[in-house]
Amino acid sequence: MNNGQNNQKPEPVKVKRDRGLSPLWILPLLALTLAGWLVFKAVNEAGQRIKIHFNDAAGITAGRTTIRYQGLEIGMVRVVNLSRDLQSIYAEADIYPEAVQTLKEGTRFWLVKPKASITGISGLDALVSGNYIALQPGEGKPTYEFKALDGQPSDTPVGQGLKIRLRSPNLGSVSIGSQVLYKKIPVGDVYNYTLSNDKKRVLIDILIRPQYAGLVTNKSRFWNVSGMSANVGFNGVDVQFESLSAMIGGAIAFDSPDEGTPVEADHLFRLYPDLNTAGRGIAITIDLPDNNNISASGAPIIYRGLQIGQISDLRLDEQHKKIIAHAAIEPSMSDLLTTGSHMVLEEAELSLSGVKNIGNLIRGNFLTLIPGEGTTTRRFRAITQDELQEQQPGVATFSLYADNSYGVKRGTRLKHRGMEVGRVTKVTLKDKKIRFDVVVKPEYTSLVRSASRFFLDGGIQANISAKGVDVNVPPADQIISQAITFTSEGGKDIRKTYPLYKSRQLAKLAAENLKGYTSIKLYADELPPVSEGSPVLYRNMSVGEVKSYALASDSVTISIAIDNKYRHLIKADTVFWNRSGVEVEAGLDGVSIKADPITTLIKGGIAFDELKGVANKTGSRYKLYSSLKEAKDFGQLITLTAADAKAISVSSDIRYQGVNVGKVIETIPDFNAGNVKVKARLFPQYAEKLAKSNSYFWVVTPKLSLTGAKNLDTLLSSYIAVAPGDGHFNQIFKLGTAELVNSGLTIILESEDRGSISEGTPILYRDIQVGQVVKVSLGEMADRVILEAQIEHKYSHLVRTDSVFWNKSGVDVTIGLTGASVQSGTVDSLIRGGIAFATPEEQPLAPKAKQDSHYLLYKDAKPQWKTWRTAIPRH
Repeated sequence: MNNGQNNQKPEPVKVKRDRGLSPLWILPLLALTLAGWLVFKAVNEAGQRIKIHFNDAAGITAGRTTIRYQGLEIGMVRVVNLSRDLQSIYAEADIYPEAVQTLKEGTRFWLVKPKASITGISGLDALVSGNYIALQPGEGKPTYEFKALDGQPSDTPVGQGLKIRLRSPNLGSVSIGSQVLYKKIPVGDVYNYTLSNDKKRVLIDILIRPQYAGLVTNKSRFWNVSGMSANVGFNGVDVQFESLSAMIGGAIAFDSPDEGTPVEADHLFRLYPDLNTAGRGIAITIDLPDNNNISASGAPIIYRGLQIGQISDLRLDEQHKKIIAHAAIEPSMSDLLTTGSHMVLEEAELSLSGVKNIGNLIRGNFLTLIPGEGTTTRRFRAITQDELQEQQPGVATFSLYADNSYGVKRGTRLKHRGMEVGRVTKVTLKDKKIRFDVVVKPEYTSLVRSASRFFLDGGIQANISAKGVDVNVPPADQIISQAITFTSEGGKDIRKTYPLYKSRQLAKLAAENLKGYTSIKLYADELPPVSEGSPVLYRNMSVGEVKSYALASDSVTISIAIDNKYRHLIKADTVFWNRSGVEVEAGLDGVSIKADPITTLIKGGIAFDELKGVANKTGSRYKLYSSLKEAKDFGQLITLTAADAKAISVSSDIRYQGVNVGKVIETIPDFNAGNVKVKARLFPQYAEKLAKSNSYFWVVTPKLSLTGAKNLDTLLSSYIAVAPGDGHFNQIFKLGTAELVNSGLTIILESEDRGSISEGTPILYRDIQVGQVVKVSLGEMADRVILEAQIEHKYSHLVRTDSVFWNKSGVDVTIGLTGASVQSGTVDSLIRGGIAFATPEEQPLAPKAKQDSHYLLYKDAKPQWKTWRTAIPRH
């Protein structure tokens, strides 16, 4: 049994190998997948890493400081480091994937911190959650490195709302962050301000919160409520101020009428300086006169004592020539705004006679509206009360003239018999006279006549005359306030101008003079011993009197009045002289004393008579001589123009054939013309013959030569000779340097150089002098010498068109094979020089030379010229 058991063999076991994935590997695979997903998620959620540079790192913490866009977190600061150049701090931050698209070149970053001020608290969310970095998307290419701003951009409103713009002349107290108020409720903020393109206005950007955007319409008015304002008006003193924050930080208020319509973003409004200037109503413009004293801040516009509008601002027009006022009128008064209505400037008037609008001295002038008919208009021109009166139908306007203002000014009353009928509207200086513009009321214009006389009527007046002393004491009101009074005489026509007399007596005297006197003006170097009322005598008979005298720029002007019945005594040859005092004449025959009448000795006087040949007028004024002797000796004034005055002096004689016919009285250099003006007078008995247009004056000086001497009488003193002419009357002449040859022919010689030729060089024909050189000068181009010569009339036929001229001065030496030949002219020609000429022997003869014919002056004569023996008949 045991053997049987031992013989049994164990059965083989079949092991089968499992070739699949063990379940034990599932867990590691899941872990690996989860880890990969976590890595992918971490990388994906990390977003884009950027770098932001800051000036400092105050308030920035890695891992805590977030990056936000419109309150939404879009990134986180991861690292804060110092830049390599140690100039800035940079923060590395991760921007979440959904915001990566905002990372452009124009994107801006800034750090938001809580800020508290008198105007409020900003960045309140940063106070709770900590500082954060704000982002504003921009335009441009993608970039990942930025430079942070120091603060919020000024042109970027915080939050949503309606953005509008205000225009103001200046910024005032408004600043970024200033509140915008509606009925004193904050509804917006100022977030930016800039200058306009023309740099003349300030543009203020404000943001109205969304819930209040509907309050702003196209009829809205904005005004500045910063600080405190005070206005002095008809109702007293009005002091206005807003909240404490508005006073310190500035604020803007607005309101809107019901009829307005909503506006689009960036609509432009005007910012008024205060509530008054932002007044409601119909907008009009008014042209103001200069010196209007109108207040730009609320000057009222009055109608029947009630304020119906006010001035909002003043400015110059585009040409800077007029002052333009902008104003607002109550809508209920729109029917008054017509082309026939007037805007009258109400001014303060303060005088001894009364006070008007004295309050204007403090608050400024205002305007009064006077309604009229016409079409509707929104443009007016302000006028003064004077202009208003002038525009009334039937008024009379004219001007008064006087030498002095006499204290008359604008507003001075015009009276007739003590009743006011008009007033002075303007006082100006015109042509050395004072002009007074006057307006007369329509109902009194008939009182002003063509012969009316206007004079001052005010104060105590006293007049001392030959008739005695006249003292006039007017009523008390006239003593206090001066007025102008006038008489009503003459025709109905009103003249444009009248003289204004200082007193009633002068006006009366003027009236007497106008009835029968002719006014004549005299002038003298100094005032003679005459006065107003001195007699004017004609052959010892009184025919007029002295009226007045005045100091002119170069003389004294005396006005005289000649009785019209003696007016015929004033003629073209009338000469006036002083007839005052005692005349004493001393001579070889003894002493002659002539005394004037007693009245003339006391009051002085002026006499006149006819004296031919005496200079008696300059322009329209007669010359007043100091005495009759001076008048007789004076004669006719003439002016001689000379190159120099070397041989002329004051008192040099003017002679004709050795007879004294005049005298030099003055030599004056003319620096502009480069010459000398010689003032002279011709004695009366010779003036008529010598003061002719073609009279010739020349200086006579001594001439010495080997052939003789001439004019030896001028060795001690030269004189001026004259050759009378027969032309028309003349007072201006050219002074020559040589005697005028009696010639009818003037010729012009042209030479390369002057040589020994000078003025006075003789012109010779067969060694006989037939003329002389009268002028030597350079040609216009300075390329030749021009010699002007005169040929005596009796020899002028010798000069023909083919005549030749040569210089005959000096000695002619010819050297040849046969020896030397020396030829010379006369001794006189050796010294003075000479010009010879000859005419060819041709038949027929060439024509006679014409006036101012030109010839070439040869240096030497050709041999054949000297052999010509041409027969030339006189005729």
